[in-house]
Amino acid sequence: MALLERILGVAARLLVWAAGAFLLAMAVHVCLDVAMKYFLNKPIPGTAEIVARYYMLAAVFLPLAFVELRNSGIAVDLFYNMFAPGWRRAMVALSYVGQMSFFSLLAYQSSLDALKSYDKQEYIDGQIVVYIWPATFFLPIGLWLVAAMSLLRLAQTLIRSDWEVVTTHTVPLDGGQTGKEAI
Repeated sequence: MALLERILGVAARLLVWAAGAFLLAMAVHVCLDVAMKYFLNKPIPGTAEIVARYYMLAAVFLPLAFVELRNSGIAVDLFYNMFAPGWRRAMVALSYVGQMSFFSLLAYQSSLDALKSYDKQEYIDGQIVVYIWPATFFLPIGLWLVAAMSLLRLAQTLIRSDWEVVTTHTVPLDGGQTGKEAI
């Protein structure tokens, strides 16, 4: 299980770096577009399409598994800490089953959509032709990886005795110590 977590962790980190590269590319692209528009009266054709269909999809869907790797998703534990450890484990397991099911269904459908887009060589015809089918694969890549990460967390919750440590997000406190994040 540790090897699987390391493999998924490396993949999640690579996708975060890729998303960061797309964000950097978007910043440069948009700044150049604005500068060329106002100084040369020649904006870069297709900027809006590329931002919406490439950069934004990469920024949203590629880092999803990294969020799960760090257990950084939104959590509401209003009553959670009032329950006994057995009930807390059951609630966490149930939440991972739901999360894994949700992401798997989205990943499956987005995979079908990406393959259809590839088959049609889908594009947007504006000032220039922008092929959008490559960007449709950002969704299934990010979603399948977060579904796999959810399955791993479910297995860890069910099998490991230190499941609360593995499934709880910790943040560094003063002095480099770590503590449970207060939400």
